[in-house]
Amino acid sequence: MAHLVTNRPRVGSPQVADPDHPAHDWWELVSLVVYELGAALFIGGSIFFLPALASSQFVGAWLFLIGSILYLVVTGHDLLEVVRFWRLFFTRTLGQTLELLASLNYVTGSLLFAVGSVFFLPSWDWPVAGAWLFVLGSVAFVVGASINLLQVFESPTLAYLELFNLTVAWFAVGSVLFLVASVPYLWDLHSNRDATLVMTYAGFEYMAGSILFLSGGLMIHLRYRVRRRHAAAGGSRTSVLTEFVRREVDRYGRLGS
Repeated sequence: MAHLVTNRPRVGSPQVADPDHPAHDWWELVSLVVYELGAALFIGGSIFFLPALASSQFVGAWLFLIGSILYLVVTGHDLLEVVRFWRLFFTRTLGQTLELLASLNYVTGSLLFAVGSVFFLPSWDWPVAGAWLFVLGSVAFVVGASINLLQVFESPTLAYLELFNLTVAWFAVGSVLFLVASVPYLWDLHSNRDATLVMTYAGFEYMAGSILFLSGGLMIHLRYRVRRRHAAAGGSRTSVLTEFVRREVDRYGRLGS
């Protein structure tokens, strides 16, 4: 699962209009922790998708479901924060459009994974439908990460730029791994002597993708720390945000009111 990566400070508190208020940093930190918890649940869930633990796969489905709900909370909050930020500064640029498209894809992917996880539960036992939703959700995350990568320009520091690249790359690769791992669940492997080997590979791909999602979340957490230090040295959040918007308008031009 992917989490919106941006080069600007966030204005995530829904109750506070002042961009300088410390509540925004608190909301951002909570969002990061919730995301990391969701990623950890996905790592645990991936283990139960290994053939050796096939009898307990429902545990993995539950962990995926809870993790997907946490992801959905985070990506939904990201989408609301993007809308709120651009309304706050009364401008519309290509950067805004990219953030909205990336966020919409992340929300869509999280929702598809949540519903897909339900289909893997014993009470539903519809793994083919669940696999299709995992495939579509993974595609949404790959598209979102690709769009997100277009916003890499003009990071405030070289370290921030490198963390941006690494984070989005890990999200994209993790999403591709989930896409590839979900495909075998669409096949009829009951009579295939290599089924155990194929599904073992799929389970380890789920695990590797989940580890990359967690690593990406930790990179965002590190970027959050780096940005806070940079903002502390460069002035208020308002000045940093205003400078970000000015660069966006200079780079892309005003596309609307």
